[in-house]
Amino acid sequence: MLNADEPILPQAVIPIVVGAHLRAEVGDRPLADQVKLAIESWKQQHGISESPYPLVCTDMWYLNSVELRIQPTLSIGSPEVNAATAAFAADIPTLVEVPDAYRIQADPAFIDLKCALWGIDTEQSQLGVNAFIKNVMGQWLGAFFGISVEN
Repeated sequence: MLNADEPILPQAVIPIVVGAHLRAEVGDRPLADQVKLAIESWKQQHGISESPYPLVCTDMWYLNSVELRIQPTLSIGSPEVNAATAAFAADIPTLVEVPDAYRIQADPAFIDLKCALWGIDTEQSQLGVNAFIKNVMGQWLGAFFGISVEN
């Protein structure tokens, strides 16, 4: 587990990146906290207690740390409010797109473990997070931890 009173090594975290933007703090950070809890639950269900651990951070921390950028990463928030999404989403295929609602982007082979998701508004972003947790997260984490996961 991560401890705020001890050094936090970048290789010990799975960054869940939100924008350093007021809209992102209000709309995306609660969604990131929800994904963090889902990842912790998934790890527990699969008997994984070691690092890396999910950690919500801003795009500024993420983009300024080479060590964080090589970790499996989930970026929540549109490119307009999340610079991490803007930085790598153009290079990642779209796995799920519900027009006029939300988008989930990730490598379908789960080799490149960068993932971005956002909706047209907070309600749609919540639906995107729900879809990510239900349909993508297990395979995404399984690829990193070396566990075969069927949806």
